[in-house]
Amino acid sequence: MSARSEAEEALAAALAAAPLPGWDLTREYRFHPARKWRFDFAFPSVKLAVEVDGRGHFAGKMTSDYDKQNEATRLGWRILRFPSGQKKKAADWAALICEVLCAS
Repeated sequence: MSARSEAEEALAAALAAAPLPGWDLTREYRFHPARKWRFDFAFPSVKLAVEVDGRGHFAGKMTSDYDKQNEATRLGWRILRFPSGQKKKAADWAALICEVLCAS
């Protein structure tokens, strides 16, 4: 398990305060049967993943993230991505997640 960023913790708090009863929110969800890839947050029953991108996104890491996202999409996942440098927007992120879940 990777170290959680302040933005991830802010989103976790915002989601805890959001109207999500009944949704199967899981942190550090391993979605791939063979690879050790994990989503920061996931709602497995509707295949919705949430990723909070760290500040350290550089060329090699981005290539790995593209592979991960492409494979997840191939497996039927929808992915929302947020930049960790904007952790003050966590409540807005939670609202968007709720909106997407309600449309599922």
